[in-house]
Amino acid sequence: MNNLLTPLFFSRSFRAIFCTLFLFSLSLAVRADTAGNQKADPAGVMQVAIENVLTQLKKHEALYQTDPEQLRSIVAESALPNLAIKRMAQLALAKHWRSASAQQREIYLREFQRYLIRSYTKTLYLYRNTKPEMLGRDNKNSSQSETKTTLKVRVNNERGEAVILFLRLELQDDKWKIVDINVEGISLVVTARGVFDEEINRTNLDAFLKNLTEQNDKAAAAKNE
Repeated sequence: MNNLLTPLFFSRSFRAIFCTLFLFSLSLAVRADTAGNQKADPAGVMQVAIENVLTQLKKHEALYQTDPEQLRSIVAESALPNLAIKRMAQLALAKHWRSASAQQREIYLREFQRYLIRSYTKTLYLYRNTKPEMLGRDNKNSSQSETKTTLKVRVNNERGEAVILFLRLELQDDKWKIVDINVEGISLVVTARGVFDEEINRTNLDAFLKNLTEQNDKAAAAKNE
């Protein structure tokens, strides 16, 4: 399976996932600049910042065609502070993380981050006119606490149909960070775990890392994916 991540990139549900993940991350960063406090209610943070987010997306959308690598840098600068990258990466690699060497973990974390950012960038262009609506905390979720919460978001897909997403957040170093997203019963982490596990079991961890790195390098070298 040379393009091991293709199913994740191009499914409608996961394009919606990555769009909402990016918008939510960016909104947290904008709110942090103005309020200096990410301990605030995350649903309120999203609502206050959404207009700023949409303005920024519109401002930079032309880069998708002219300089996609610069766009990826903008995405990374805005989103990464609010993503629990290491936690997400560990959850996605699951048992293979525990058996990986220090060098393999270092390579995987680097390439997993690149994989996420290029996913956001593709979705940024496809969903640049999306207007997510925060529906508050998911009170039915039993994991709610002062340091963990799940937010409910409504977003329209490319056909104009409403899709409900659930963002799982954890408070890390006094900042709310995203650790997983669920859409229509599909978890980002669980889905990535299945794709990664299949590839690693078919070959081995080194081959998986080589494939992931090559795909990221190919995307970085391309004028447009």
